[in-house]
Amino acid sequence: MSEHSAEEVKKHVRVYVAVFAALAVLTVVTVAVSYLELPTSTAIALALLIATVKGSLVALYFMHLISEQKAIVWLLGLTASFFLVCMYMPTKWDTNSIEVHSVWDTALPTSRADGGGHH
Repeated sequence: MSEHSAEEVKKHVRVYVAVFAALAVLTVVTVAVSYLELPTSTAIALALLIATVKGSLVALYFMHLISEQKAIVWLLGLTASFFLVCMYMPTKWDTNSIEVHSVWDTALPTSRADGGGHH
């Protein structure tokens, strides 16, 4: 284990405190935004944006991804890209053309020629 100078430790502690403060402020912003009269889609988009920033801060600083190799950063970027695609896909689905049927419509006969009783 390598020796760390007191100044190095203080520098890291300052970064962690700054990230913690940013997360606290973003949490207050999230709560404040929830009280605004925004359209649902705008509110969801804003909440996801704030959550993405908060998650990025946690991953980069507390999980130390900011100092990792490029392969890990690229993998994280690929994961984020897939997440965005998965979040965007439902907005492009045409829900008006989908017919919904109950499984019971086909599983149970509605009438029987023999009176419907069991023998």
